Amino acid sequence: MENTNAAAESKRGWFRLPELNREESNIYSTAPGANKLAMAVNTLTSVLLVVALVQTGQQNQAFIAVGLTAAFAMVYGTGMLRQEATDPWLRLLWIALLTAVWVLMLPVIPVAVYLVLPMYFMVLRVIPDIRGVVAIVALTFMAVMSRWPEITFGAVVGPVVSALVVIGMHLAFVASWRGAREREALIEELMSTRNQLAATERAAGVAEERQRIAHEIHDTLAQGLSSIQMLLRVAEQDILNSSMSEEERLLPLKRMELARQTAADNLGEARAMIAALQPAALSKTSLEGALHRAANQVVGPEVCILVEGEERQLPMRTEASLLRIAQGALGNVAKHAHATRCQVTLTYEEDEVRLDVVDDGQGFDPTAVSSEHAGLGHIGLAAMRQRAREQGGVLEVESAPGEGTAVSLALPINQKG
Repeated sequence: MENTNAAAESKRGWFRLPELNREESNIYSTAPGANKLAMAVNTLTSVLLVVALVQTGQQNQAFIAVGLTAAFAMVYGTGMLRQEATDPWLRLLWIALLTAVWVLMLPVIPVAVYLVLPMYFMVLRVIPDIRGVVAIVALTFMAVMSRWPEITFGAVVGPVVSALVVIGMHLAFVASWRGAREREALIEELMSTRNQLAATERAAGVAEERQRIAHEIHDTLAQGLSSIQMLLRVAEQDILNSSMSEEERLLPLKRMELARQTAADNLGEARAMIAALQPAALSKTSLEGALHRAANQVVGPEVCILVEGEERQLPMRTEASLLRIAQGALGNVAKHAHATRCQVTLTYEEDEVRLDVVDDGQGFDPTAVSSEHAGLGHIGLAAMRQRAREQGGVLEVESAPGEGTAVSLALPINQKG
């Protein structure tokens, strides 16, 4: 199909009028400045018709000349008033009828040849494509031949130059209209993109704040309640090992049990809040399961998840950071790598956990990317490095054009996190 279109384009040569769709075929009624252009053409036509009427008074066939001039004015005015509400085929019929009246005027009113100029505009208004140019060529030929057999150089140059000027104005008008529409579409797209970015930033901000609150609850309230439980158990053992009688132990042990149960209930509520605030993927499954869920959302390359070492529960902050960085790396693979395969390896070691994301894509120059401003589209790597630094870890990127990319993350395991 593309080769056929290219061949058709080449056959048209250096001169090619733009092909217009149904919406664009009404540019002379919808484009900015169209009303002023129509007013100018109407004024020119009116002046030429007045001149034709003046000349009819000097001819033997004045009655016929006046009738033809009136007929032209009536057909022209009717078509201009009802053009926007008329079927395209009726517009063609209108321009054909107007042309027929004009041809009849030529042998009777010689000055009617100048009406070819507004006729050019009318033809392109009704047929704003290559067919209109063919019609203009035909009108020009008729205007020149109307001077037969006394065809002069001016009789040829005048209509030809007028036709070229009108066609050039039409091309400029169409290009201006299309440029305006493209700018409108671009502005709408930019506004839509800005709204999407704003919504994404708000969602990211909400997620980050929720995670921060979850961390605070975990590090303060939950840890404190756990400590209270442990201290109460120690106090219970101290009382049980003391020399107090059973009767003396009963009341303090009962109150300690009540306090310990209250602390346990509040700790359960705190953990429920932490689960509700942490990333959705982690709240529903293990870290490995969350990575599988993230991999299933990647469109394009085949993603394989491998887990090495003894899998165990990690601190919430560590798991959240691993998941977010893995999601960012997989997002980069899907958007930029053009890869067919990607392997994500999660390695548990004694004092650290490693995450490696390797693809077989087109690769890039990490040095060049690092030297560019974050706003140029590399905010994903910067965000991943920042998240790794916040957890005391290191993120490294190894890549080269045509050799794929490897993202390696190492996070220390803080058992108190």
